[in-house]
Amino acid sequence: MRMNEPDGTFVIFDLDGVLVDTQDAENGGLAHVGELMGLTLGKERRDELFSGKKMQECLDLLEELAGTPPPLDAMPIARGRCEELIGDWLEPIAGVAHALDRLSAMPGVAGMCVASNSPLELIERRLAKAGLLHHFGGQLFSAYEVEAWKPDPKLFLAAAERSGAAVADCLVIEDSPVGVNAGLDAGMRVLQYTADRAAGAHREGAEVFRSMRDLPELVASAITWSAASPVSTLSAATPERIR
Repeated sequence: MRMNEPDGTFVIFDLDGVLVDTQDAENGGLAHVGELMGLTLGKERRDELFSGKKMQECLDLLEELAGTPPPLDAMPIARGRCEELIGDWLEPIAGVAHALDRLSAMPGVAGMCVASNSPLELIERRLAKAGLLHHFGGQLFSAYEVEAWKPDPKLFLAAAERSGAAVADCLVIEDSPVGVNAGLDAGMRVLQYTADRAAGAHREGAEVFRSMRDLPELVASAITWSAASPVSTLSAATPERIR
């Protein structure tokens, strides 16, 4: 990963669901804590309760459902179980490794970073397990350090400021409603990744795409758009424009 350039598009990636997929494992870790509290949660219910939320919020939900507080060490229990479910190797999202290789060498890309609701050590560990850590040159930003969790836009704003990128030059790659809202509320352009052909944009203003193999062309389109017209919207070449 080259050092940030003074001008160009700065690409901010979410972690889970965009670079790697650990949501099932994280939800499984929380469901394990729920079992210790007397709750049995099926996959659909745990996905509904936990996906995209910070862990403390999920533990609070478990307490509300069970009517009893979680174990004092609930957070390390959940994270430990999650790591057991992940194992030693974490599969990147299909096509993302190739996309990152191309973006790292693409003229007009000022730099790339990761901004996630996860703790910094988890971001580093999961990127390393997936073989993606080297793409970001240490530019990893955690909500726990900023003390602001998506959908609060402060995480993305802090990532841009600390990376020396103007908000108008930032392009956010997200998959969750909280992340899309955070990016748009930060005043940044947002590309929303989803492999679900039936899914639409979480919010007006997000641009939906279905494959990470399309990402380099979408970023190139955003760079061309930015150079041509800084006040217009993303190029109509974007596969699925949501108005």
